[in-house]
Amino acid sequence: MLNIFILEDEFLQQTRIETVIKDVIAKKSLKCKGPEIFGKPSQLLDAITERGSHQLFFLDIEIKGEEKKGMEIAREIREKDPSASIVFVTTHSEFMPVTYRYRVSALDFIDKGLNDQDYQEAISSVLIHATENVNKTV
Repeated sequence: MLNIFILEDEFLQQTRIETVIKDVIAKKSLKCKGPEIFGKPSQLLDAITERGSHQLFFLDIEIKGEEKKGMEIAREIREKDPSASIVFVTTHSEFMPVTYRYRVSALDFIDKGLNDQDYQEAISSVLIHATENVNKTV
């Protein structure tokens, strides 16, 4: 079963991604736990008690006005759990190339500015991919 974690500090964005994730899980009958939503990086990092490909993280890049904070958190997640899947959800698409320098091997990069249908399709694609690859190794 896929464990889903979200790091997002804005309530409206938390609600948007949670709604889409729950909708996709229900429509596609995916085996997922969560999502668990965190507004503070420390809370998210404390919640990581397992390791493996069954861990999926949706991270905002800018947290509390700190640009690239989400990438720093992704690096810490990667240290704790090398097999986890990480997806960046942000309004800062200009940071996409920078994610490679952080060497966090992000699964995807979703722009919050997408219209609702494209946003839902992007989230759905990531969830389907992650559930199909739970416990598989490269």
